[in-house]
Amino acid sequence: MDQETIKTLFKEKILKILTLLLLIRVGLYIPVPGVDLDIFEKGQSINPFFSFAKTLVGNSFLGIGTLGILPYINASIIIQLVTPLFPSLEKLQKEDGALGRQQLQRYTRYLTFIWALGLSTGIAVFLIKPICFDWSILLGLKIVISLTVGSILSMWFAELITEKGLGNGSSMIIFVNIVGGIPNNLSAVGDKILGQNLFDTFLLLFKDGVFYFFIVLTIIFFQDSYKKIQLISARQLSTEVNESSKNLNSFIPLKLNQGGIMPLVFSSTVSTALIIPAQLALSSISSINNSLGVQIITLYSFALNTFLIVFFSCFYVSLVLKPKDMADNLSKMAYGIPNVRPGRATITYLEKISNRLAFVSGVFLAALTFFPIILGNFFQFTLFKNLTSLLILIGVITDTTSQIQGYLISSRYGIKKT
Repeated sequence: MDQETIKTLFKEKILKILTLLLLIRVGLYIPVPGVDLDIFEKGQSINPFFSFAKTLVGNSFLGIGTLGILPYINASIIIQLVTPLFPSLEKLQKEDGALGRQQLQRYTRYLTFIWALGLSTGIAVFLIKPICFDWSILLGLKIVISLTVGSILSMWFAELITEKGLGNGSSMIIFVNIVGGIPNNLSAVGDKILGQNLFDTFLLLFKDGVFYFFIVLTIIFFQDSYKKIQLISARQLSTEVNESSKNLNSFIPLKLNQGGIMPLVFSSTVSTALIIPAQLALSSISSINNSLGVQIITLYSFALNTFLIVFFSCFYVSLVLKPKDMADNLSKMAYGIPNVRPGRATITYLEKISNRLAFVSGVFLAALTFFPIILGNFFQFTLFKNLTSLLILIGVITDTTSQIQGYLISSRYGIKKT
């Protein structure tokens, strides 16, 4: 292929991805049958799921595309978590090649449908029914079908985007939805500074700008940080040379944030399911007034989400990074870790390093999630009330940029090779 052909193919890929993302955004504004679009604002006081859903869809509307990619992400995480626990699934992943991965993808789609059906039913029965005057079984069925179909279409579009090789479809959908909510946040900022004098406006914007600049730098540093585990070959060990002259350029880079945003997404879904029964239990106790109940739920939500984020971060890393497999591969390549004996000692060392990195990553993600809540009154920022959105935006930008660069490099290499 010549340079012009590659440019044409690249433009076609970009155009198709933008078209699919536009269709997904349109689905958010198609209302489900018999329900007011602007329902999230009414439902936030009833259930915390609305707040989490607003983060992913980028607005306060309830359309057929509201569930979007959420069921697909959770289904993918569950398949990843349970694959090492079942030998048949692990065999599909490791030994059966492309056919095995296609079968796992098929299981993920089935689970996505089940998850979307369950969430749609929960929204129809527990969230919409209390604030809907003309509720009926037929209306509930229409809502469930609409939301489920919208979620399946989002899954399909995400897979089509991923197939283009320019980024992860699920992450790009969440990215576009978050960006779609920025104008509303900017409007809120404008309403906030309206009527203030010039000095106060400048001070507020400067303070928010410095704060976000610091947060963005911190997130980028966190995303790109990794631990170097130095390696040394058996040949170097057997050669009589000085320690300073040994070639220690070989290393294993273990990322600090190995799980990305997946612990946040999965913990948010699980915590929502655990918070709802607590809310119902507190509301049934007559001796607890509303203000006390809100304080209890807030404290419970803070502790639960912190625990779940750290837990899923550690659990995800324990499944993705397999110290035993890494140690076996090092042994086959005749490499070892300096001052660490091969075999069991190497496995223990890698487990200790990976567990520490996962714990630090989980604590950072939890702190980033609740930082606006803790210090929001002091900074009074409104552009990203949930810094999880900022983490997702930066993560998607860096990942998509690296994939585009890899695509362009491989295309140029193909030209030179031909």
